[in-house]
Amino acid sequence: MDELPALLRRVSRIAFFFLSAGCLGWAIRPDLQNVFGGFMIGVIGGLAISWHLAWKLARLGDTIISGRKPRSGLGFLTRACIGLLAGVVSVRTLHFDLASTAAGLIASPLATLLLGILSRRRRSGSHPTDERGEKH
Repeated sequence: MDELPALLRRVSRIAFFFLSAGCLGWAIRPDLQNVFGGFMIGVIGGLAISWHLAWKLARLGDTIISGRKPRSGLGFLTRACIGLLAGVVSVRTLHFDLASTAAGLIASPLATLLLGILSRRRRSGSHPTDERGEKH
């Protein structure tokens, strides 16, 4: 459970990097403001989805540790609604590009997946076929 806050901080930093890159892109190429704006709205929505999932995982872990039966899942419907809300605000209200909004929504969960895989690989530190406990 100690790894979740560290992973969430890394994902937040990556999302903030994407947001700053989007701001720089918008400043450098104002003619592509609908692409960069949609991407930034998507990154904000993806970050909210990641924060919500981390909150649900922590709550579910606390419930299981205490011995109670969890009464709900991981909130897929809520996360889907956050993504849909980001898409609607981006396209209908701000007139940004839908494809770049979808790419922004995928950025934070993809960073979470990649960081999780890298942390598992780094933690093992040895080759999976190495024998353990045997003396040569």
